Amino acid sequence: LEGRVATIYIRNERYIARAEAIGRTARVLTQVAPASIDSFRIVPMVQGVPASVVTLQRRDLEQLEHDPDGAWRMFARADIADRLSGPAAEDRVPDQTPRLTWSLGPYVKASYFDPAEPVRLDAGVRLRGKAHLGQGFVLSAEVDQRVAGNRGDSNRFDPSALPRVRSDANLYAKADTTLNHLTLASYFRPGENLYGRVTAGYLEPMFAGVSAELLWKPVDSRFALGVEANYVQQRDFDQKLGLRSYRVATGHVSAYYDFGNGFHGQADVGRYLAGDWGGTVSLDREFANGWRIGAYATFTDVSFSEFGEGSFDKGIRFSIPLDHFLGRPTGRTQDVVLQPLSRDGGARLKVDGRIYDQIRDYHEPELKKSWGRFWR
Repeated sequence: LEGRVATIYIRNERYIARAEAIGRTARVLTQVAPASIDSFRIVPMVQGVPASVVTLQRRDLEQLEHDPDGAWRMFARADIADRLSGPAAEDRVPDQTPRLTWSLGPYVKASYFDPAEPVRLDAGVRLRGKAHLGQGFVLSAEVDQRVAGNRGDSNRFDPSALPRVRSDANLYAKADTTLNHLTLASYFRPGENLYGRVTAGYLEPMFAGVSAELLWKPVDSRFALGVEANYVQQRDFDQKLGLRSYRVATGHVSAYYDFGNGFHGQADVGRYLAGDWGGTVSLDREFANGWRIGAYATFTDVSFSEFGEGSFDKGIRFSIPLDHFLGRPTGRTQDVVLQPLSRDGGARLKVDGRIYDQIRDYHEPELKKSWGRFWR
């Protein structure tokens, strides 16, 4: 509490419509804040760092709660700005760090377009754990235990003129118990409109190493720029702790743009896992209910003949919010990518926790899309 202003820091792990979390927080504050408080500053925290600050006037909340057009009138009166600092140590809720979250549940993995078996499936049990250590540090791990499936039955060998960074996917699929990732990540705010991440460890099933990212994203802008640099080493086929000899430095410069009407584009230029240089263009259609569908294509200095079957990397991707199936609010989604083939050209590192999609949800363009659920 500072004078007539109350500042509250929230962690939203439930509502995929981020404006709904802001609205519920604001309505709680109208009931519990001292009568002397006129303004509420709501700061959504993402991975331990502030994503933005939404300032609302108490009188507006009380006046517009039952207004037929109250959501949009409330958005017009809200102030959404950047915020660099999180809560002071003495203001943090006790016992919030370290904080451990975990889950145990089923998984299904699929591979497609093998001429001998067009669709191959694995099913098993997945254990996930995440420890928030405070000050933006996050320790994360994921282990799979296959129960049944045939993804590892393929003995297909595709010759490649490039380092075999993805074309040995069938050899990785033979393992029954796998460590998908084990990482320590640090998230931080180096300056105004800037967001940073450094992640080290077993980054994905095929590679381990270090990944660093810096994102420039003004709170009120549809445009963002990011740069990512990685130095990684290939993992053993059993996906435990061993490493192979192949090492590579890879990274990209990325531009993001929200075209409006649910269309979102991204362009990446840089060096890929096989050492090839080029770019990726992607376009997604995002819906107000959280569903998302998109496509991407990657072209590098690898010729179509060197790339092999498929000529260049491409795919279709879906993101499905799970609250539609669970019957309760949850921020989790199921992401699916359909690729014709896993080839070596245009292969990009798969790092969990990249900044952009986490941060932009709390910026003005994205909050505006979901603001219709502010009073929900």
